[in-house]
Amino acid sequence: MFRRLCLALLAVALTSGCDTYHYLAGTIHEDARRPARALTHYENFLARRPKDPRSCEVRLRAAELYRLTFGRCQEARRHYEAAARDFPRMTACSERAQAGLLKCPDYFPLDRGRTWVYVDSESRGKAMRLDWEVRRSSGAAGGVILTALFAGNKRIKEGFESYLKESWAVWRSDGSHREAILRYPYSDGQSWKGVRRAGKTKTVVEWMVVSSCESVKVAAGHFTACVKVREHDLRYPKTWRYDYYCPGVGRVKTTVGGPGFENPNIELSRFDKMNEQ
Repeated sequence: MFRRLCLALLAVALTSGCDTYHYLAGTIHEDARRPARALTHYENFLARRPKDPRSCEVRLRAAELYRLTFGRCQEARRHYEAAARDFPRMTACSERAQAGLLKCPDYFPLDRGRTWVYVDSESRGKAMRLDWEVRRSSGAAGGVILTALFAGNKRIKEGFESYLKESWAVWRSDGSHREAILRYPYSDGQSWKGVRRAGKTKTVVEWMVVSSCESVKVAAGHFTACVKVREHDLRYPKTWRYDYYCPGVGRVKTTVGGPGFENPNIELSRFDKMNEQ
């Protein structure tokens, strides 16, 4: 039955034109779990009809296949970027494309059930420990993290932090205010600013990608291809912090820096990927 349906659809496509044939053939092969063949047809369709209204969907389909099936982020990003750039009026598609760019690689995973344990670098947790757990998640696009701070074995503080991936950035929010802690593209020298509010106090904070290819060794292990981001409160010109974000893991290290120095502060001790629900 499925074979006859496919043949019928392809017959219709052939009478309608080569472009429609490639579009339908791609979806058929994708549904039949033949991703390589699907990509061949999607790429042929896009080469012929890059501005076709269907092309935004096709680019998302191709990007997801490259990302999820083959783990090829360079090709996935090419399609995500084109979908976001070429179809700004197709809001839903463009937003999905922008969110996709933040997943490949994913420097801040937010799957429900993920946990991270951070410790102070000096005592490796004897003095301080910070536990994170994703309690609520809207897939990979956003989530709420439960935080618990320990002094020794005593829990001294607990709270929630909200994160959202949209508009080319990863946003940290406290409900009334948000700030972009990561922003695409993750290229060396990329910088952005934001206003941070604490009560009635406002301060300008600048973030900058110092390096997009860092190797980091912490208690939880050795990580590569990490992004190093400097966060600088402009009220204090000679001190700042660095955060290291690694693909598929998230933040693995925080240091305190200034002109000519960088000292370890907090590092990842262990982490677990999402629990199957």
